[in-house]
Amino acid sequence: MRAGWIALVMFWCTVAHAEPSSNYAIVVGSNSGGPGQGTLHYAEDDARRMAAVLTELGGYTVDRVDVIAHPSPDQLRDRLAQLAKRVQRDTVAGKQVRVFFYYSGHARAQAIDLGSAELPLDELRERLFKIGASLTVVVLDACQSGAFSRIKGAAPAADFSYSSRQRLDATGVAVMASSSGSELSQESEQLKSSYFTHHLLVGLRGAGDANNDGEVSIDEAYRYAYHQTLLATAETAVGGQHVTFEAELRGHGEVPLSFPRAATAQITLPAQLEGKTLVEDRRSHTVVAETYKAKGAAVRIAVAPGDYEVLVRNGDQLSRCSMTAPGEIDLARCKSEALADETAKGGELHHLWHLEADLLFGNERHDGYTNNLANFGYAEKPTFSAGLGLTGLRRFDNIFSYGVVANLKAMPSWTHAVTGAAASQTLDWNETDLMAALRVAYGVADDGFVMYTQLAGGAGIGGTKVTSADAMTYRDHYLGWAYAATFGIRLQLDHFGIGLAYENTGSTAIHDLIGNTHSSGGDRWGFTADWEF
Repeated sequence: MRAGWIALVMFWCTVAHAEPSSNYAIVVGSNSGGPGQGTLHYAEDDARRMAAVLTELGGYTVDRVDVIAHPSPDQLRDRLAQLAKRVQRDTVAGKQVRVFFYYSGHARAQAIDLGSAELPLDELRERLFKIGASLTVVVLDACQSGAFSRIKGAAPAADFSYSSRQRLDATGVAVMASSSGSELSQESEQLKSSYFTHHLLVGLRGAGDANNDGEVSIDEAYRYAYHQTLLATAETAVGGQHVTFEAELRGHGEVPLSFPRAATAQITLPAQLEGKTLVEDRRSHTVVAETYKAKGAAVRIAVAPGDYEVLVRNGDQLSRCSMTAPGEIDLARCKSEALADETAKGGELHHLWHLEADLLFGNERHDGYTNNLANFGYAEKPTFSAGLGLTGLRRFDNIFSYGVVANLKAMPSWTHAVTGAAASQTLDWNETDLMAALRVAYGVADDGFVMYTQLAGGAGIGGTKVTSADAMTYRDHYLGWAYAATFGIRLQLDHFGIGLAYENTGSTAIHDLIGNTHSSGGDRWGFTADWEF
């Protein structure tokens, strides 16, 4: 505790004796896609995380970090113009000014895409560098969506993200980008972030502090983001992603981007820990950090105080370590377990179990059994056959699932008028099916539309109740085979989904005394609600 106060005092003393300066940041995130582009999941969240790190550890005050979500080009131009005026006032007052610009979203070769409109990179570069700051740091995570690890840029900001030396020949300019001009940038479903931004933020929280001086310089942040991003993307379908960096910082020396020593809490990964390490906030169930920890030196990651779970994967073993920050992981208290083999074609299984409730309705099938009822003077009530269904499935992989289906159906009643009686004779019947099911999904996604086909077969239990004109009842139950063939489409929103299904069902359970078997069922439409976990 005392060491933490000393570090904090030293940090503020350094700031107090530093040259008068002002720090400003514009942080932009845009999930929206233009023509031919899908919607990103995490660009706007990444922007908010970047703003949080700048205010917590970067020396920026909240009022000087401008967070902009899905702006139009004109809105971004206006915010840049407002910033230029603030920088000019501070410069006239004799202050040195640092400007930090971050963008995460879609990009093409010559422009960033802000929804359906574009902002040319040449114009963005000109506006940023004409602001007149003493130091301008530009971080670009330019992207375009894709499939498993959604591809974030078919041609991501080629001449900006991988600039030539002559294009950056200005004092106090640094540009870091998520990939080279010929590569694609990627998002991670597990991290709920882009690979590049996630690892850059982890580096700024202290994992990139190579010399343990309590500060993360721009060079340290780049080296950490480069190695960790390349390591994380080497195993994806898109392939390795190389973070790029160009700078001309004459007279500035080491430029610190963050000060982890000023954090109110830290998680310390001990020197002897080794393996791929993931830190999860147990309150929000979000990944705070993911890094490869090598044996030989402790690593400190700045976090908010609270409870965390740290997962360490080394070879075929997984260690789970629960802890409270601030603190150091106690390896002796970690629980070890073998890795579960749940990988699948197309990626990880994020939701293993699927529970679905169906409301079914449709016309009842007519056959020899119902014709016999009509011959004896019975008439069918003009109502729909309705029912409830419950389906439980376990994913085999991202395409196939297997499980059980239970259906309860009530068929339209048949009535027979009895001469001289005040009431009619009535036949009520129902069907209960218990079946094994196999489902095949198309266009699998954690969020979005999913189509599926399902086949099920098993046992059917039919029940009939005849109520005579004098209110006497006669009940019978029958056992037979049942089947169901289903085609459906649903809108999946993370753990919850709604959808529409068409189903053809049949059961051979109910029969009469003269050998007619009713193939109960027919064409059904269903409204579905499902939960995945």
